[in-house]
Amino acid sequence: MKPLLPVKDIQSRLKSYLFDTGKIWTLIPQNAKLLSIETPEQIQTGMSNKVYFLDILFEAMDREIRKSVVLRIYPEKHDPLKPQREFRKLGRLQDAPIPVPKPYVLEVNPKILGYPFSIIERIPGETLEKAIKRYSPNDFERFISSFAQYLVNLHNFRFKNFGVETPKGIIKEEIPYDRFILNDITRSLNFLRKAGYYIEPLSKWFISFKKQLKLERFSLLHGDPQPRNIMVQGAKITGLIDWEYSRLGDPALDAGWTLFFFSLYPELNNYRHQFYNDYITKVKLPEISNRIFFYEVYAASRMMAFAVSARDYSTEKFKESGVFLSKIQEAFFKYEERVRNIIG
Repeated sequence: MKPLLPVKDIQSRLKSYLFDTGKIWTLIPQNAKLLSIETPEQIQTGMSNKVYFLDILFEAMDREIRKSVVLRIYPEKHDPLKPQREFRKLGRLQDAPIPVPKPYVLEVNPKILGYPFSIIERIPGETLEKAIKRYSPNDFERFISSFAQYLVNLHNFRFKNFGVETPKGIIKEEIPYDRFILNDITRSLNFLRKAGYYIEPLSKWFISFKKQLKLERFSLLHGDPQPRNIMVQGAKITGLIDWEYSRLGDPALDAGWTLFFFSLYPELNNYRHQFYNDYITKVKLPEISNRIFFYEVYAASRMMAFAVSARDYSTEKFKESGVFLSKIQEAFFKYEERVRNIIG
């Protein structure tokens, strides 16, 4: 992977691009006077995209206004359609019952900033990952209860813009849901198998859930509700970011994914049972509890494959997120042991 441009180069190239294309007017009013585009500030987020806060100063109605947006750069080349897919999803999600960032600009030409990029709305606040370091017990209680309700609101929303629900597939021309999930699991386990891990008990256990994955009702999912993607102000949730994996699917997936990531943070691990009980009570969907643990193990396996890939094939990525990836590996082996005990 070629290195990212210095922030000063990103700033100057972005300013020229926005004026030359006229896309500056998607960010500020037509009658406004641009004062400056500030130097982007890189923030710690996901393990693939590079994300910056970008402030734009302009004058309108004799007032100086500062607008803060998010610049997302996509250096990964193994999924070239990722920028377009995420940008389109944000557009379709604007009618969702929870705050979703507005998409402003998408550019897939890598010649501008070295890689494809997008500019989207900035959700106010900070990530939960940072906020929990200052949380009191009361803050944790408030957040956990609110987040359980937050996911319930999302999962109970009948969102037709994401595709047509049919017994054969949840989106037109897409494979059936059970096959989609099991294929994804197979890819992760095959990677771990090639890396030398013995995962046959896990593989058989996953397959035993095939009938439970044949669902008649699907919900709108975030797909990656982890502390790095949850924005808060104090204990109040202001929104979710990184909707790349959003789709129609099993609501238990979001719950299981949440519980897996809570296990990686000592501060949140103590509240896993509270979140689980709050969510189960509020969502009121039959036979969801067994599938939640299934998706916890699914998340552990998927993230373990990612961690091993970073360790073996991406020294830079592992160096950036090595501590976090080590926590993923530790959690995976705990889940694997639980599955072995269940089978035994």
